[in-house]
Amino acid sequence: MYCYRVRGPYATALAKIILDAGFELVDVSKKIAERLGIEEKANAIPHATVKESDEDPNTLIVIGYREAVDALLSELNSRIPFTVTVYEELGPYTTVAVKVVGYDRLGRCVGKVSEDREVVIQNIRECVEGAVVVAHIVKPSQRLGNGRAITLPGIAVLKDTLVLLDDREGKVFFSEHIRDYERKSLLNSLASQVVRQGLSIRWRSTAKSAPLEIIAKDLEAAVEDVKKLRDISVTEPGVVLSGEAIAFLTLTRASKEYLDVVRDAVVPTTPHHHVFRTCRKRFDVCIDLLDYLASKIPRDLLGEEIKEFIAQSITSKEVVLRHENPGRGFSEIGPMKILKALNTELGLALVGRRIIQRNGTYDGLGVEKKAGDIALSLIPVDDWFIAHLYFDQSGLEKGMYININTPPEICPASNTIRYLDLLVDIAIVKNNVRIVDLEQLEEARRKGLLEEDLVYIASETIKKVLAFVEVIRRALREPQFLEQ
Repeated sequence: MYCYRVRGPYATALAKIILDAGFELVDVSKKIAERLGIEEKANAIPHATVKESDEDPNTLIVIGYREAVDALLSELNSRIPFTVTVYEELGPYTTVAVKVVGYDRLGRCVGKVSEDREVVIQNIRECVEGAVVVAHIVKPSQRLGNGRAITLPGIAVLKDTLVLLDDREGKVFFSEHIRDYERKSLLNSLASQVVRQGLSIRWRSTAKSAPLEIIAKDLEAAVEDVKKLRDISVTEPGVVLSGEAIAFLTLTRASKEYLDVVRDAVVPTTPHHHVFRTCRKRFDVCIDLLDYLASKIPRDLLGEEIKEFIAQSITSKEVVLRHENPGRGFSEIGPMKILKALNTELGLALVGRRIIQRNGTYDGLGVEKKAGDIALSLIPVDDWFIAHLYFDQSGLEKGMYININTPPEICPASNTIRYLDLLVDIAIVKNNVRIVDLEQLEEARRKGLLEEDLVYIASETIKKVLAFVEVIRRALREPQFLEQ
């Protein structure tokens, strides 16, 4: 049975999912151990860890031994709805043979691990085109397509408590979680024998409490592995030795709402708990209060009141739409002023207004874009689309572009509205209606980037929106919105 460690704002919900799936939890925080009635097992070594990404609190990272990552990833994907998964085979400390291509436009040395996978090689002495060098992954790519992992020269050997690097540097690194001075001193003593050989050692967080005899065995085995790998002649690019596997799960608002329900089965949890937790840290006290109220007030009623409060609190503010493209980063739309929260036939929605700043062509519409044009946006609070209606300065409609996306996460504290783009859109110019980029949606489904639930709801949303085009247009064509 695999055992896992959980960390971060999703920890309670993830811990319950892991236990319900029949796996084991180790190195558990005292709070979660008390909530779930389990042992902390602080000295046990996990097969993998699941936590929030340091770079994006909306993304979960599952990292560890490949089989353990695969097993947990399968469970998470089957239980948490509406996620986007990027699985990176070239995980941390994977040793690869890289065929050097040369310098890219940023002056970085770039090489190929396979025909379609490039990596950046940092700190290389000579970037000679055609040379095959051995390097290890230090930062995996989180992006599809042209995303490049970052590597450093030398072999990396991964063990439970350490990573041994054949980099000729002879340095010792500690996980940020190893803080005890006495433990650091003991680990330094163990490392001294290999540092003199020009090997570097990176002590993993598990070394903070693992028995010293286990750590010593890991170190001995790693040294033997390095010696064997040094004797291998590498002439072609490819993977030399597997390191950790890593997967990135991007959560949507619907995903977080599911995790709210899971957490509520363990401890009273307010609707929107995980959206708020990843919105701004200063919300923490307010979230604790709402969690308390969730045990006193029906969740449905509390959820509706919170939603109304959020909509009203962001009205009159300037916001930015954070438009996230599955597996390819994000772009920002705005600033946009939220004019009003109104009730429509589609439910509660925000109306936003922005002035176009540059000349060009409206993507998808094929209509001329001029500086000074007015864009009015309808942002349904609970629906799977955002509509943008474009006008010239005289108020003549130019066209409507409807983006199909996950329900918005509205964060008044940072004045942002986040959603995940579902790749397909609707373009309307006069009476001409077109479905745009349907092939991209199908390709994402075929590649496994978008799960079937997201593909299905995108298709159903298109049908729904087409039946409500005039409702959307009427909501946005109120004179007060154009005349601001």
